[in-house]
Amino acid sequence: MSALYYDPYKVEIKTDPYPLYRRMREEAPLYYNDAYDFYACSRYEDVEKGLKDKDTFISGRGAILEMIKEDIEFPPGLLIFEDPPVHTVHRMMLQRLFTPKRLNGLEEKVRSYCVQCLDPLVGSNEFDLVTELAAAMPMRVIGMLLGIPEEDHARVREQVDASLRTEAGKPMEYVSANMTGEGFEEYIEWRAKNPSDDVMTELLNAEFKDETGTVRKLHREELLTLINVLAGAGNETTTKLIGWSGKLLAEHPDQRRQLVEDPSLIPAAVEEILRYEPPPPHVGRYVAKDVEIQGQTVPAGSAMLFLVGSANRDDLAFPDGDRFNINRDLTRRHLTFGYGVHTCIGAVLARLEGRVALEEMLRRFPEWEVDLENAHLGSTSTVRGWESMPIYFNEAGLAASRARKAAAEAAQDAPAADNVSIDGTWTVTVKAPTGAEDTTLVLRESDGVLTGTQSGRGIETPIADGTFRDGEVFWINQITKPMKMKLKFSGKLRGDRIEGKVKAGIIGSFEFSAVKSG
Repeated sequence: MSALYYDPYKVEIKTDPYPLYRRMREEAPLYYNDAYDFYACSRYEDVEKGLKDKDTFISGRGAILEMIKEDIEFPPGLLIFEDPPVHTVHRMMLQRLFTPKRLNGLEEKVRSYCVQCLDPLVGSNEFDLVTELAAAMPMRVIGMLLGIPEEDHARVREQVDASLRTEAGKPMEYVSANMTGEGFEEYIEWRAKNPSDDVMTELLNAEFKDETGTVRKLHREELLTLINVLAGAGNETTTKLIGWSGKLLAEHPDQRRQLVEDPSLIPAAVEEILRYEPPPPHVGRYVAKDVEIQGQTVPAGSAMLFLVGSANRDDLAFPDGDRFNINRDLTRRHLTFGYGVHTCIGAVLARLEGRVALEEMLRRFPEWEVDLENAHLGSTSTVRGWESMPIYFNEAGLAASRARKAAAEAAQDAPAADNVSIDGTWTVTVKAPTGAEDTTLVLRESDGVLTGTQSGRGIETPIADGTFRDGEVFWINQITKPMKMKLKFSGKLRGDRIEGKVKAGIIGSFEFSAVKSG
């Protein structure tokens, strides 16, 4: 047997960490990684105790290993990276807004959004569960709660996704704009002048007593950061939960059929999915003082990872923990939503969304399989889950799923065409995680310089710094809505198509294609 080694960035481990987690619980329940200089706890009792101990294991240095090691100063309002008393102040304010009664009262809206996502797919041979439901519905719910216009939901979702995405096998790079709510300024300004019945308006007007005893409203920086946190938290857990639901219930069709026959079992199934494949595989903390764990001293100043994914499979807490069982007795709580002062405020909403999504999915699609060859497991330092989950209902669906993948790969590998004019009108399709978005591009070329316009959502802007040389295409589109941003397009001309990537500022990079239409 090979030497025990746990690396939270290693792709092979992140793909299926559970065999290694079991070894850690058995051989090294307190593990130290000297390459990255951190400790890790893998047993349920240690993880539960550590998450509860807010004085020893603090959050003010971050909850992500890379950030803890960098000793970053975070902006005010970043709730998940705060300690009492500041954390207590912000949390109490949000708890007044996100009461269980208010969140449970959203069921009709959540169900309506699920129906709108799924009804057009009835009769399909296949579709992508993440793109069509898991990514779309949660963003509509949190967008509606916050008061973000529906036409901007896709872009906000992309911003959240990109802020978490990392290069496979590498740590996350800290970008302050990902934390401070950059890009939400216009929404705040609009709501300040046009109040409505939404959380953003309530946050703008909320008065509270801060940690110094001063009664005040949120500072602008706090407000932007809190909205950024809520937009992210309102998406990630539910999106990953629905993705894992699709995979696990495809792998356990007998249990899926139980849910079809008796939908009252769905809430318990949601809990088992959350236990078995928790979206956050681990949570980081900074060790504020010496502490003894498993007979060893962890010194103050250390970084600690609490392996939630391992704790949730610990046989001492959940007998036969590596077995998926929707009929499991879950008297003991799983740790997916945290524990102690940092227990997830949105847990009620995530459970509601997960339950309703399964109810509506199973009502329309009682049987499905997953095309794992074309599914994509996302790589981040915070969450583990599917960015793409193609499901199919018959052989024609499987064939269609794979043909689409093959066509995309063939287009990517196709040789560049010679002597093809770039002049003309193009339909540009950006392939974002929340779905495709089209714009119209008009290009004119002279001596390798491109000029023209790009239009979408009723707004037309001139392109800048456009070039066309040796089949390589580049241009910049400066947009102003829903946020100010430079979109940098770079690709290769292939006949009457352009294939490439667009860099969307702090949001990240996405594939795009363009087809000549005139």
